Amino acid sequence: MKNRKLTGPWAGFSFENHALVTPEGRRLLPEDLAWLSLTAQLAQEYRRLLDQEKRLAKGVIRRSTEPCPVVPLLPALKRRARA
Repeated sequence: MKNRKLTGPWAGFSFENHALVTPEGRRLLPEDLAWLSLTAQLAQEYRRLLDQEKRLAKGVIRRSTEPCPVVPLLPALKRRARA
């Protein structure tokens, strides 16, 4: 898509010369958007954790005594790159 202003919930965004331009004027190229899904997943997980903390504070749920598994990021990324 080339040189088009978006409307509705996307008002303020536009496409200019094959780049998505944000309302703040940041130009995002297609390769920049490859990280968009990861960013959205991080935001969703953060909201889920905040909601869980609110429910814990209200006493709606109890904190688990099981430790949270930690995934070392670098080895996981290396395994994924080989797959």
